[in-house]
Amino acid sequence: MTTVSIQWQQAPVGYIQGDPNLTLHQNLDNQGITLRKACDNGACGICRCRLTSGAIDYRGRHPYGLNSGLQADGWILPCIAYPKTHVKLADLRFTSKA
Repeated sequence: MTTVSIQWQQAPVGYIQGDPNLTLHQNLDNQGITLRKACDNGACGICRCRLTSGAIDYRGRHPYGLNSGLQADGWILPCIAYPKTHVKLADLRFTSKA
């Protein structure tokens, strides 16, 4: 099985091996790293984060939760984004632990 690395650059800094057949959100969730989400289909933008390195694929879906300015600034939607290469993320929105 092909794997990709998913790394994030904020506290807590982290790194996991991921499956390119799962969304970034699914990969992180499978490792116990829970991001905020609401719609799970790219419409709301709640889960948005920045892609600082690497490439993703939306696999024909459109990130309606991001306007063109946010997209130009490197924002992505991990709920519909599949890692194509090793990726580095920033500005992740973790869920607060109760």
